[in-house]
Amino acid sequence: MYWRMQSALLGLLFFELAGALPLYASVSNATYGLVVCRGLDAAVTELKQRELDEHAIGVEWLERDCVSVDPCAQTSSNADAYLGTPLPAAAGVWLSGNSSALRLALGYDRETGAQAGVRAENYGSMEFARVPEGLRLDACAPDFDRWRRDGVLACNEDTLVSFAADAGARACPGARDFSLLDCVRPLQFDADVQVLTRRPPGEKMHFGLRTRAEACAAPVSALAATLCADAAEYSTSVPVAAALGSTSLIRYQFLPGYGCLAESDLAGEGQDKVLSRAAAPNRVVVCPSVANGAHARVDAYTCGVVCDAGFQLQAGACVSQCAGLNATCEPGYAAEVVCVQGPQTLYNCSACPARAGFGAAAFDAGAPYECQYAACAAGTRSDGAACVPCALNTVSNASGASSCASCDTLGTGLFQRASGQTACHACLWRVADVEPSECAPGAELALSWARVEALFALYAAHAHNVSLAEHYEGFCTEGYACLPCEPGHFDAGGVCVPCGHGFYQPNIGATECHACAARQNTSSPTSTRSSDCVCDPGFE
Repeated sequence: MYWRMQSALLGLLFFELAGALPLYASVSNATYGLVVCRGLDAAVTELKQRELDEHAIGVEWLERDCVSVDPCAQTSSNADAYLGTPLPAAAGVWLSGNSSALRLALGYDRETGAQAGVRAENYGSMEFARVPEGLRLDACAPDFDRWRRDGVLACNEDTLVSFAADAGARACPGARDFSLLDCVRPLQFDADVQVLTRRPPGEKMHFGLRTRAEACAAPVSALAATLCADAAEYSTSVPVAAALGSTSLIRYQFLPGYGCLAESDLAGEGQDKVLSRAAAPNRVVVCPSVANGAHARVDAYTCGVVCDAGFQLQAGACVSQCAGLNATCEPGYAAEVVCVQGPQTLYNCSACPARAGFGAAAFDAGAPYECQYAACAAGTRSDGAACVPCALNTVSNASGASSCASCDTLGTGLFQRASGQTACHACLWRVADVEPSECAPGAELALSWARVEALFALYAAHAHNVSLAEHYEGFCTEGYACLPCEPGHFDAGGVCVPCGHGFYQPNIGATECHACAARQNTSSPTSTRSSDCVCDPGFE
């Protein structure tokens, strides 16, 4: 029996060889055999010394000194020398590497047998084994004292090694992918490992003359293509047996529940039970429970499910056809799909299109496919999905507005200091309840919007960086404006009054006027320049 070794473990590209079994375990009518070997260490060492032009190595390098046991037929791959029939290799009994059934030691004369008083020769030492899922393997060295004394082949318990390749471990062959070195277990105690590292693409690989880049230039198989696509570097451990010449007895048996089962063994079983696989060793397994459905076996190896009415199969589960739907739709959404499950009605909702002047209204289960709208009230506008209040200093005075109008304070003197309003109001709405004395020295209370505009026009003439646009929002929010006296005026108790004859004031926000020189006067009040002062008649 040959097995093709996965090259990812040794950094090789193995190509298909005639007569080699598949790399991965697959369901078939075959029986997965127990394989015991000797000489694996020597095979690996020899491989490392070879230089092969092709990165392909037959599995015979690793299994050239092995024997397999069919656990169902309970026979060995060795044949009777006279009849040519497979030799019996019963389960549950100790089998010797020196015996005809296993006979790993070439040249061993089985006719000498195990005879009392005859010196025992441990020719058939076994080093490694591959155990399929469902079997347990015991391995040990014989009790030579008992052999010599009684001629009985028995195990030396001090050398016993036991392990089972059950479904909980990475069994080989098992339900999952495997490679040869995944499966190999050292039978002899004090086992060690040697590490093989895959080389980078530009370096010569183990067991080959070519670099990995060269070997992957034109992959010739799906396996090679897969391995070449994996550019990561890694290392792997190869088992190395120690204490050579110590283990020559094995005993195998089926794990509980495992056997050599066929489809007929499911007769009388419920639809929730299948065989773990077609190839033996196998077992009966119970299909996972499923809610809202019933088991319906597809075939002897495949669980199946038939879902209850109103449910559908998704990823092995029966999922409600209404799964993921909503008990209602939010305002602004209507149902694309209506699903009725028993007394409950569920909806798959989608957003409604915008409607100018309208906002979203509550979902109507009586008309689930229709979008519901409500006209925006006065003082609000539609933003395409909902009615929102008009912003500060904007208003809408009728329902169904898609936009709000500005109060245009600079042009109208009107302002709206709250949101969601229907009308604009006078900017200076508190002038009647503010005392002039509340204004700072040099300023007066502006009683009209026209006065505010006139003063800012004067301010702009004297200081170009003064703008009413920068200040009106504050005035309108407070409801009044205290503004500095204009040139030619001064503050007299909170009221700006003109400078009299003989006085002038060129500045803004003054609290007094400047007097002309002696024997000088002004031709009119509200003078703003010293040059307005002229000599009295008769003086020069």
